[in-house]
Amino acid sequence: MGTGFKVLIVEDDQDLRESVVEYLTMAGFEVSGVRNAAEFYQAVALGGWSVVVIDVGLPDQSGFVLVEYVRANTDMKVIILTARDALDDRVKGYDAGADLYLIKPVDCRELAAAITSQAQRYSARTAQQIPVQNLTPSSDLWVLAQSSWTLVSPDGTQIQLTGKELQFIELLAAHPGKAAARDALLLKLYQRHDEYTSRSLDSLVRRVRVKIMSVTDVPVPIKTVHAVGYCFSATLRYM
Repeated sequence: MGTGFKVLIVEDDQDLRESVVEYLTMAGFEVSGVRNAAEFYQAVALGGWSVVVIDVGLPDQSGFVLVEYVRANTDMKVIILTARDALDDRVKGYDAGADLYLIKPVDCRELAAAITSQAQRYSARTAQQIPVQNLTPSSDLWVLAQSSWTLVSPDGTQIQLTGKELQFIELLAAHPGKAAARDALLLKLYQRHDEYTSRSLDSLVRRVRVKIMSVTDVPVPIKTVHAVGYCFSATLRYM
């Protein structure tokens, strides 16, 4: 029985690409494989993908660029699958917008499980969309729709969030009028506090702010509290 999830594999190693496509097809996914960035862009233009698995070392363009393109132009989930295991590469991958970073070689069972997890999150996010007409603009009220991973600004603009971005805003909202401590945010978001997670948090905050600024002129409510952490400076309610 098929999963109903459509997966795109971007991998220049023909043997690996074909073996992954074959395994995932047998596991019930609808899978297509492409060998380079040019074919990736053609495939993405067709739409309908739930998850894309991207190798970093492609012959015509860096996989990190492809991840940035996916995050900026689509709602699909992104898994990086690469032999690059250096900390800087992992940080760069998450900074680009990857949902998951896996190191080669990876067992196909683990990859299938990771794809299923990400695809289910994609489905949950796209299954429900907030009817804009049901939201009344307010001069200072932000709305967080947890079921659809959406933040709505006071002027009614909808901002789609990733799972980590949603969790971050939820943590800030748990302390109305107060700053959430940086150390506590790191432990709750990443289960540890080190240089890697600290840089990931900085990237996460930057991405959320850029998302908001790119679609609305309403002031960004995520404020940095020096030597403490971050706070959500406006009124926020859940939907």
